[in-house]
Amino acid sequence: MKIKLWQLEYDFDKDDAKIVLPLILLLLGLTVTQLNKKGLWIGAVAYYLLYFFLEPFFRALKDLFKPLYTWLFFKCPYCRSHEVIMQGYQGYHSDELYAFHLCNACRETSVLVNNRLIKATK
Repeated sequence: MKIKLWQLEYDFDKDDAKIVLPLILLLLGLTVTQLNKKGLWIGAVAYYLLYFFLEPFFRALKDLFKPLYTWLFFKCPYCRSHEVIMQGYQGYHSDELYAFHLCNACRETSVLVNNRLIKATK
């Protein structure tokens, strides 16, 4: 979207509007309305903190707990043991290659499908 103001021309997209429009509303709220100025400032600071820092915070949390998630769900489907060793890649009911794993505890073979081990059927 292009905005023309006197002789200046601005090119705005959706991401720019998420940053600039709250600033314009804050300025209008501070100058024109009788709303609580402290509340407007707190709202604006909270908005920008959430906008800029919430997504990276959750991404860091996800990266932090990913090893725990992998440990919880990456176990042998026969005996539920975590002692699983990758054997190699083979076709499994299709032309696509899947990772085959061997359990140290029960000596059964399982197949890695969508980040989970399933029982290998013949």
